[in-house]
Amino acid sequence: MGDISSGVTPTNYQVDSILNQLTLEEKVSLCGAADWWRTHAIKRDETILLPHIKTTDGPNGARGESFVSGIKAACFPSASNQAASFNTDIAYHVGRGVAREAKTKSSDVLLAPTVCPVRSPLGGRNHETYGEDPLVLGMMGAAYVNGCQSTGVAATPKHYVANEVETRRRFVSSEVEERALREIYLKPFQLILKHSKPWAWMTSYNRVNGTYVSDSHRLIQNILRDEWGFQGLVMSDWVGTYSTVDAMNAGLDLEIPAPIYFRGPKLVKAIQEGTVTEETLDKRVYKIIELVLKTQRLSDPEDRTEYYEDNKERDEFIAQAATEGIVLLKNNNNILPLKKDTKIAVIGQHAEVPPIMGGGSAVVPVDHVVTPIEGLRSAGIDFKFEPGVPVFGAIPLPSPKVISNTGAGQDPLPVRIEWFNGSKIGGNPVKDEQVASSTYMIKEKWPTWLDQDYCTRMTFDIKPETSGPHIFAIVSTGTSTLYINGEKIYHREQEPVLQREAFYFFRTKLEKLVSHEMKAGETYNIVMESWATPQHIIKGSVGGEVVQGHAVGFMEYVDVPKRIADAGDIAKASDVAIVFTGTTLEFESEGYDRTSMDLQPNEYKLVDAVLAANPNTVVVNTSGSAVTLTQFADRAPGLVQVFYPGQESGTSIARILTGLVNPSGCLPMSWPRRVEDNPAHGNWPGENDVVHYKEGIYVGYRHYEKRQIKPLFPFGYGLSYSTFDITNLLVTGSLTREHSVSVTVDVKNVGGRKGKVVVQFYVRRLDGSKYDRPIKELKAFEKPELEAGSTAKIKVSLDKYAVSLYECESWYAEQGKYEVLVGLASDNILGNAEFEVPESFTWVGL
Repeated sequence: MGDISSGVTPTNYQVDSILNQLTLEEKVSLCGAADWWRTHAIKRDETILLPHIKTTDGPNGARGESFVSGIKAACFPSASNQAASFNTDIAYHVGRGVAREAKTKSSDVLLAPTVCPVRSPLGGRNHETYGEDPLVLGMMGAAYVNGCQSTGVAATPKHYVANEVETRRRFVSSEVEERALREIYLKPFQLILKHSKPWAWMTSYNRVNGTYVSDSHRLIQNILRDEWGFQGLVMSDWVGTYSTVDAMNAGLDLEIPAPIYFRGPKLVKAIQEGTVTEETLDKRVYKIIELVLKTQRLSDPEDRTEYYEDNKERDEFIAQAATEGIVLLKNNNNILPLKKDTKIAVIGQHAEVPPIMGGGSAVVPVDHVVTPIEGLRSAGIDFKFEPGVPVFGAIPLPSPKVISNTGAGQDPLPVRIEWFNGSKIGGNPVKDEQVASSTYMIKEKWPTWLDQDYCTRMTFDIKPETSGPHIFAIVSTGTSTLYINGEKIYHREQEPVLQREAFYFFRTKLEKLVSHEMKAGETYNIVMESWATPQHIIKGSVGGEVVQGHAVGFMEYVDVPKRIADAGDIAKASDVAIVFTGTTLEFESEGYDRTSMDLQPNEYKLVDAVLAANPNTVVVNTSGSAVTLTQFADRAPGLVQVFYPGQESGTSIARILTGLVNPSGCLPMSWPRRVEDNPAHGNWPGENDVVHYKEGIYVGYRHYEKRQIKPLFPFGYGLSYSTFDITNLLVTGSLTREHSVSVTVDVKNVGGRKGKVVVQFYVRRLDGSKYDRPIKELKAFEKPELEAGSTAKIKVSLDKYAVSLYECESWYAEQGKYEVLVGLASDNILGNAEFEVPESFTWVGL
């Protein structure tokens, strides 16, 4: 077979030559996964006719095959951080960088990017997507796809479509009218196909207007393939296939993962009965073969051992990218950048243990994390530190400072886990291992040496650094008993119902807490005995399986009032105080949504105390989406928003705080004053497995402008240490189906520092219209870098997408006058100019 270079579609002859050699059973096998991450390989004796391909999560790092293997991976900035950069070059190079990481995990398909719009600030997966505006989502997503596939790794835009709610995502129906579906939720995917050519595509878990997307002939075949011309493979999300016949006939090529439930023998039967034709089967198999050939697996068919690659150039890019996504929200009296000759107090857990990524499939086991404390010290900043209040969703695992191996450390790894077949602890041992932390999980593959009926004993020592009623968390999908120094402290019965992936995604929902009085410096022996989840519980879970796991969390007693008082004391003795607040991956995660925008109550108390002690306070908040800031936003002169920045967190934050880099990030989503102001409020997360998208097309800034609700900070907003002017806006030409209008504007840096600025181009209709239209909509953005005092001429083109709305099964551009509005935020318009659509027209496709 001829060489198939990166990005080159194999010929029909190459695909057909393999397809024509396959038996019916082999074709059917290709339509379902072989295991958690791989497709099936087809062999002829000892020769590989078609190799398997291997997938990997995810959008901000390539974790590889196992959630718990210990193989490290680089953590890139989250999609919300990338979006805040408003820089498609960053998305391109993140896609390229994560794809290179995927190769270290012997993977061919990267399960990213996520381009579902932020509908509510409570969305558990907001950190994983590019904000609220379809244009930003589509352009950043397309750039990510192009970067990823430039390496020969397939990208997989997801989750198609209307998967904005995580709560009961496998059951819920997103009820959305056609215009909103097209203009808001399908638009990012449409733009991805306009500006890139993804090799793969992933359907969402949910239903749309009553029909599962993986069963929807209209969404997969009619729109995605026929109307938009998508040529690649369509796969389900994991355990996101719900039928045999409907999904096959709708165009779903691949059910993943194994064990399969709706293909295999069920598909053979459907073909024999004629409800799925062999022609349809061949179409599905064709796409699978084609993707295998695109990835060039045929030239290197076997998986290589996964590994982590130390790469300083990659780490520096991560730092640069994260820095550009940091948003300066307030800077009264030029409190920032920090001056080295001032007394500085640094306060808060997140300065010492920074949140770098959101939860769920985006999680990667990082090799290192640069903390803000380390970043500031490396930048030459002298300061005093107080940890402030603890911030956690679930009790953390014991830190390396307090955990050790029972028996004085014959093995460097601190935790011993003994595995036994059967239900008797100590009987029929099958494995004895030392591991790095007090947790384990069975997920991708069932160990060949382990029976379904098993039990374990986990043993380690803890030497606390303080005295008090310390907290233990028992996290378990089965029955567990915790012992301290031989004394039974807690017994946990089996949960009657468990969600699939409960242990990995739902630790905060599973943990049970118990306190135990302990003295500083004394050693305590910890033992947890645990038993397997019973088979009737497993079979009753979604997909017929459950991720089984057990863990012991530990957190020393914290005197919160004293911590707050200590923070106030160092703030009072300083010229400037910096308080770190925010969420963690346990608050913002795949699998569930937040129930509140609020930070933890003690965080507000901490900020209040610091502001009372020193009004010269900067709050640095890290989160994947909007949180409630109104309690202190009007009082703190400095406010910085850091969307989850990845492993070089401290470096990027220090570069902004010290002025080494001029901030240029802008909010990719509107920041409401309160949760009640957001467009989905009252229709979130739904009732009786139905969520109504009653806001229609009025998502994000479209909603706030129409309803005349002033957000705390508007979409597109972000400050700089410099100032920029916009002049000489000019629009030339008339917009038709075939011709764009040209828009030029002069942007001048009138400040004293070099910097980048996000120039935003909105469009609104001037003439009256019979259609309900947003006040304005973002249609282009550019981000020039300007030396102090210099001017750049920016040029963009606006095509039919800029004026069209969806009506009667097609896009419709209404004749009349329109206006380009150029500015630095959705509420900061600095220029306007008219153009005309001389005659109405309709269009379909791209």
